[in-house]
Amino acid sequence: MCIARLLCVLLFVTQAIAQTVRWNLPPLGAAEYRRTLRERSVTAESPDKAKAAAANDAIPPAFLADLAPGPLLCEGELDDLAQRITTPVRDLRDVLRAIAFDLSESGSGNWKFPRMVPLGDLVVTGSISARDAAGAQQMKLTIQRRAATPLPDDPKSGCYEPSTMFAFEARGSIDLRRKVDTTRGLVVSFAATLSLLVQEDKRRIRRIEIEDAWELVAVRENQDADFRKRVADSVRRGSAWVREQLADEAATWARDKKEESFTFGSGRLALAALTLLHAEVPADDPVLAEALAMLRTRKMTDSYSLATALMTMAQRHAPPREAEMVRSGTVVRRAARTLPEPDRILAQKWLDRLLMNRDTRVDPERTLRFDYDGGKRFDNSVSQYGLLGLDAAQLCGLQISDATWAASADHFLSVQCPPSGGSSELAIVTHRDLALAAGKEPKPRTLRVPSRGFSYQEPGEPPYGSLTAASLSGMIVARAGMLGIERAPKRGLRELDAAIDAAFAWLGREFTTRGNPGFVGKADKHWHYWLYSLERACELAGVSRLCGRDWYYEGAMSLFAQQQKSGAFKAGSGETMAIEATCFAVLFLKKSTLPAITGR
Repeated sequence: MCIARLLCVLLFVTQAIAQTVRWNLPPLGAAEYRRTLRERSVTAESPDKAKAAAANDAIPPAFLADLAPGPLLCEGELDDLAQRITTPVRDLRDVLRAIAFDLSESGSGNWKFPRMVPLGDLVVTGSISARDAAGAQQMKLTIQRRAATPLPDDPKSGCYEPSTMFAFEARGSIDLRRKVDTTRGLVVSFAATLSLLVQEDKRRIRRIEIEDAWELVAVRENQDADFRKRVADSVRRGSAWVREQLADEAATWARDKKEESFTFGSGRLALAALTLLHAEVPADDPVLAEALAMLRTRKMTDSYSLATALMTMAQRHAPPREAEMVRSGTVVRRAARTLPEPDRILAQKWLDRLLMNRDTRVDPERTLRFDYDGGKRFDNSVSQYGLLGLDAAQLCGLQISDATWAASADHFLSVQCPPSGGSSELAIVTHRDLALAAGKEPKPRTLRVPSRGFSYQEPGEPPYGSLTAASLSGMIVARAGMLGIERAPKRGLRELDAAIDAAFAWLGREFTTRGNPGFVGKADKHWHYWLYSLERACELAGVSRLCGRDWYYEGAMSLFAQQQKSGAFKAGSGETMAIEATCFAVLFLKKSTLPAITGR
């Protein structure tokens, strides 16, 4: 009897294993889909009237990210069993993707999507039919809203305080049909309808309707020849669009406006020229040459514009790509630029003004942090640009004092957020590791470190991706500068090393290219800037893979989905213009940042 029971148990386990379905994607590869998306809403005085009314209105921006995350699934997003997505969901449309791509549930489903702005925690439950002979399944699900669970790093007041971020009651349903190819380990298609009733106020109910249908286009290998061809084509089309905008005499985005305090138009002019130079448009191209000539005449005052102009100057006089890095003994360094005297004088003028744009509340010999144009404030984004400007100036042969580098490092050390979530495993594969592996899988370098991000300003604010990557770039540049000091303080370098590792650990733990990671209040803000900051941080440090994720491949695949027929990239939020979004995208795809000399 015992033997018979044991045989039954073994048979059951064997059958269960045989029926288990897992995703079968290439290592660090992706599944790419074609999408048909329809979004609409309607408001009424009661739930019944909202259900019955025709939904023909747009969905307000508060409920959806401005950019729909791309129709793809990257292998790095899956759990260890390759059955479900582990990336946090920050958009209602990605709720449908997460459910459709979950191969671990059978019979019934139960999902929780925490901290969905502006609703709260969403709990989705319901039935899942058995797969038919063709692999088709149907799900009938309900959505319940719960109050968002408080977290230690939540703001205690202001517009991002939880009671403000998660203000609406909601309930609804999801009807989802999918087709699973169990042999190939793929969801080949799904079509879903999400219907959500949101209590906007006592007298207004909004019905949100999202219809999303995906069809598999192809399974993509990681960074293969086809991927490289797509990158090249995307860069070509994007830079061609930027050139068209520069050639348009009626364009106003590159003009400094009298009613604005800062010279952001000149900054955009410099950014566009920098983008074309990195896209390998010849400097004597008539449109680019005119833009560079115009930039030389601008009277810039703000740190963003000055730093970008210095970066443009350094790139204008850069040697050919293959000669960008030079060997000096056992160390590889970035090649210095040789500027003609008029450009050297102009670059020095820009540098002198940039150094004036500091936070006047602190001694710049000890702590150097940047403001837009100098005053009693700072932020980490503009401080990072200040460091990029200093770095470009040094490449151009201008002198930066030893104290400046150490004081800049002190700033970032003083504003890094405290550890969150305990220690994390930091696993890094560098470009050098990949080269030495010669086609084999390299072993990552791993260590356990506290996870520490950066916020916009103070360490008490919640950290998020774009500012963590931006501040990380600033720290790496500061460290490279400190290594040029004859007697660099070893303690300061050790502290900086630890801070850099902690920031990379935060990025690895929170990593996603489907939004700005970290604090949910910034998830749909500054997406292109997040990717460009990520590129700078990883390229400055020579990082190819971060905690098992190919940051460049996932970022590029996400960008492909946002490029329009014109070559421009969708701007999304009104905080980012199309010219800025497209420049950031091209600079990311081109891997425009050179490694810094960090001695690590």
